Amino acid sequence: MRKVLLLSMLLLIVLTGFAAREITICWASWPPADALLALSEEFTEKTGIKVNGLFVPWGQFMDKVSVEFAAKSPTIDILIADSQWLGWLVEGNHIMKLNDWIKELGINLNDFYPNLLQYYGEYPFGSGNYYGLPCETDAEILIYRKDLFEDPKEKAAFLKKYGYELRPPRNLFEMRDIAEFFTRPEQNLYGIATKFSKDYDVVTWDFGWALWNFGGDYWNPNTLQVKGIVNSAQSVAALEFYKSFVNFAPPGAATYSFDEVNTAMQTGLVAMAIQWAAFAPGFVDPEVSKTFDKVAFMALPPLIEGDPNTAYVPLGGQGIVVSNYSDAKEEVKEFLKWFYTPEIQEKWALYGGLTSFKPVVEDPKFVEMYPWNQALKDSIPRLKDAWNIPIYAKLLTVTQENLNAVIAGTLEPREALMKIAEEHEKILKEAGYK
Repeated sequence: MRKVLLLSMLLLIVLTGFAAREITICWASWPPADALLALSEEFTEKTGIKVNGLFVPWGQFMDKVSVEFAAKSPTIDILIADSQWLGWLVEGNHIMKLNDWIKELGINLNDFYPNLLQYYGEYPFGSGNYYGLPCETDAEILIYRKDLFEDPKEKAAFLKKYGYELRPPRNLFEMRDIAEFFTRPEQNLYGIATKFSKDYDVVTWDFGWALWNFGGDYWNPNTLQVKGIVNSAQSVAALEFYKSFVNFAPPGAATYSFDEVNTAMQTGLVAMAIQWAAFAPGFVDPEVSKTFDKVAFMALPPLIEGDPNTAYVPLGGQGIVVSNYSDAKEEVKEFLKWFYTPEIQEKWALYGGLTSFKPVVEDPKFVEMYPWNQALKDSIPRLKDAWNIPIYAKLLTVTQENLNAVIAGTLEPREALMKIAEEHEKILKEAGYK
């Protein structure tokens, strides 16, 4: 009887130990998170390690993570984090440095694009210290109505007015011409929808495709200089150009965020839309889009065709980081080893994950998976980010309010950029960066 009892206790201990092998991934609540959880079932089958999802609406995502990490809670094992959070996470000692794991697991850093490895994982820039790896690499892309672009009557009228062929734009000036051409309020048709809202980080990142390509910037990340950069002549010209697109957008465009841009294209209200690639599936879904069979995708055009210094694209997406408070670090290590293999990264792409894993992206099969993958592939080497220091949220609030005020017509571009420069310098000084 005693032997039976001892065996039962041992069995219970073994089973309990096995059941305890699980990890929790925290991310925003959106389709890529669901896709990652579905893919992770293969990891569970292979290892016996259960993968749980803690998915939070975007509006509460950072607050949830802040609360858990402030309490040093082991609830989160893996966090799929915005690149802007990196400084806060590292300097708060919330996440692990991954250099040793990368070596131990045989993860080849050459399998990642250098710009993305830097933005999603390296802190500070140039240090060689990696705290994250790319997971969901998002890019702003251009969605356009191919039925309008290919219509013979539209092509003839465009050629007559502008002196060149109507085609997918080869530079930003052509994109503006096309937006102007298709702006016909009497027909309930407008040239373009893009994200001008002051919600979250919307207008700040959207402005990047004009700001960086005109030669401006939000700051110098090496010297931390703001004045003379964000309010430079190039930055002012960029904002004046960016503001001009409001004239070709639907009424109420100053409040346009993700959903409004999606709806504008899906209902046929606009000829073009600038949106994150992660939202692309909704444009070809007949259940939600009236134009599902009329759209095409391309990378955002540069300011000057053929000039890589005027071809930057705003970076979106998130990287994988590991919580310092996790009680399941060995299980997390197994997950990373499994996830960063060509086989699983290819499956991640098929599940709808926006991988930037070079062996997958540079395989000809990648562009055949989905109609937007060519646009994503073309964008990846051109992706650019802004801040990732702990006080980025304060800097972001200032740009959001002032850039949106320009779009709404209550501030002139030069005035708005001067206010941003002054307030950013003050924030950096108060935080001890100056």
